[in-house]
Amino acid sequence: MSQRNLTIALFVSLAVNLFAIGAVVGGLVIGTRMAQGRESAMRPGPPPFFQAAQSLSPERQEAYRQTIRGEAGQVRRKLIQAGQARREAWSDLGDEPFDPVAVRRDLARAQAIEAEARSAVEGRVVDFAGELSLEERQAFAEALARPPARDRRRGHEGRGDDRRPGPPEKPAPVP
Repeated sequence: MSQRNLTIALFVSLAVNLFAIGAVVGGLVIGTRMAQGRESAMRPGPPPFFQAAQSLSPERQEAYRQTIRGEAGQVRRKLIQAGQARREAWSDLGDEPFDPVAVRRDLARAQAIEAEARSAVEGRVVDFAGELSLEERQAFAEALARPPARDRRRGHEGRGDDRRPGPPEKPAPVP
């Protein structure tokens, strides 16, 4: 191999190596930034029930948190049961023979368990609200009815309902 060909091969190898190193470093930097963005998106803030506590006096906030936490262990167990029922339902999709009735039954069971857990927490919140003065209860109700922060960032605040804007309604034909 001539000196000239060896020099060209060396520069081509150097360029390819630099390109590969740059791609790896760029991928790591971009991957790290994306992971940080995902983590912040996955942590939108406290749950709505805990956000509502901010409308209460400090003493009431602590009492409210204790009320909610009193239900936490039981709710966690129910949500784990619901998750297991849901996973079983989804795994049954691959069974042969396929039984859509069984899958729907398992999904309904998961939803019922989740509803039971939510009902227990909401019942505790209602009981707690019964101990508040009218002014405290009104502020608390407003805080509970407010959409979560992540929904407010998406522009859902103040709409009053969950309807999406659609095409304008056509006027009824005049006979």
